Amino acid sequence: MRMRLSDEARDFLRNEARYLKPRSPSAARRLVETVGEARRRLSSFPLMGAGDAHALVPGSRRLVIGDYVMTYEIIKDVIAITSIRHGRMAPNMPEIDDDFDFEA
Repeated sequence: MRMRLSDEARDFLRNEARYLKPRSPSAARRLVETVGEARRRLSSFPLMGAGDAHALVPGSRRLVIGDYVMTYEIIKDVIAITSIRHGRMAPNMPEIDDDFDFEA
């Protein structure tokens, strides 16, 4: 299957590697290698990530790769990686207006 990385996921990966590199070049290299290996495995086994019943996007899946969580969707013959985050980070939540009516 083809693989597509969202701008958000690409930016996170670049920024995380840039953060790690001066502190531990080997950790930065491992991060990039681990994500690359996860992408290769996903292209062969797209259902290997766990489905998430509480996901903001129905049908999205999560794959834990070391200390990181990759969220992706399968859209026809494309695996769309929507986000990558450190496992200690809270998942992205939609912005809700202060005057949003929860009962409506």
